[in-house]
Amino acid sequence: MHKYYEEMSNFGRQIEAFRAVMLTGGMTTAADMMRITQPAVSRLIRDLEMDVKIELFHRKGNQITPSAEATAFLAEVERSYLGMDQLRAYASDLRQSLTGSLRIASLPALALGFMPHCIAAFAGNRPKLSILLDGLPSHLVLERVAGGQFDLGFAEVPADRPLLNFTPIKAQLVVVLPVGHRLARHEKIATGQLVGERIIMLARGSYLRHTIERALGDLGRYERAFESPLSAIACALVSQGLGITVVDPFTAADFLGRNVVVRPLRPDIDVGFSMVTSQNRPMSRVAVEFAAQVQLLADKYLSVLSSDPQN
Repeated sequence: MHKYYEEMSNFGRQIEAFRAVMLTGGMTTAADMMRITQPAVSRLIRDLEMDVKIELFHRKGNQITPSAEATAFLAEVERSYLGMDQLRAYASDLRQSLTGSLRIASLPALALGFMPHCIAAFAGNRPKLSILLDGLPSHLVLERVAGGQFDLGFAEVPADRPLLNFTPIKAQLVVVLPVGHRLARHEKIATGQLVGERIIMLARGSYLRHTIERALGDLGRYERAFESPLSAIACALVSQGLGITVVDPFTAADFLGRNVVVRPLRPDIDVGFSMVTSQNRPMSRVAVEFAAQVQLLADKYLSVLSSDPQN
């Protein structure tokens, strides 16, 4: 029993030092607040990080920056009615990415199908995790990830942007056809085979529209039936027999079994999706784990195109 109270007393002192550092912004000012030496505060913070097994502060020389987990942990510390056991349990949940928040911005082509698929797989055993998914045009995804409104984003990126990191998600353009279309018997479709077809194009202004135009060449050789700002709407029009479309495979995969077939377009054209994170803010554990799962699920998600019997 004596050892238990000793451990609780030590943990309480560590929490006091952590709160002081978070409130004052530095080890020295926290030491003044607690009326102890700066090395004593540093030792308490190191002991706390070892105890809860979370990196609470990023260190660079004499400067320290709170991690995303530290900010979340402080919110719980400030709830004074919580006992120490509850704080330990919350820290354990943070360490295992079972709690906290995740804010995701994605262009609509991914937000309408692939992202919900990833979130369902990731959040299934994390009932305490709060997740926000917003569908935005690519330029707004970049702007708001850079501005800190979102932890990570998914966008069509034509070039590098300052203060952002980009991780490519490999995928190739595909052709979506109504079931029974004359081209459906081909395993792959060359751009030249689409000449004279009624093509449902994406609206001007999107990066993907420019990619498709480069792939098809002279658009005068095709009959443009309709236009839509969203790949999902284009695929829905195809499912009604109103033409064919060329879109990203993530959107196309969601329409399998809905009166369409999907074929690879040749030559291969990279759609250029990227996962976007900020260079200025370290990612939280939960964001890092989600990003890794997205990469793993991308290939598995697209494999349905080759495994679907209708294809």
